[in-house]
Amino acid sequence: MLSILIPIKTESDVVTIRSKVREITGGLGFDELDQSRIVQSVSELALNVVHHAEEGTVLIEPLDREGRRGIRMVVQDFGPGMAETEPILRMSETPSVVEGHGLRQVRELMDEFVIRAVNGKGTCVQVSKWLTVAAMEVEE
Repeated sequence: MLSILIPIKTESDVVTIRSKVREITGGLGFDELDQSRIVQSVSELALNVVHHAEEGTVLIEPLDREGRRGIRMVVQDFGPGMAETEPILRMSETPSVVEGHGLRQVRELMDEFVIRAVNGKGTCVQVSKWLTVAAMEVEE
């Protein structure tokens, strides 16, 4: 399975991304619950691009590392970026604060979460989800 790069400009692009991610995660052997978690995560990140940056991309790539399979999604926006990501992530820890809530949710749903921002050049969020050992054994 090859990596796919999809541009993000409108909410209809988010629908396309959701559909493609569901198709790929199903093909990789993720169960319905994990497929939903992954789709929800990429949807949140892609909508952030539409609402805060107007333009970006999502790279969807299957992973195979040391016999483990998974999926990585790299969402890059071309907006103003954030001066610092830590304050947003800290705010997302507080249940009463709305700003950053989506990022907290993505962090909780995915196995790996990395965010990088360059003020004036955009923000990049990379998330990964791995198949559980049980799911891989059922498939074999």
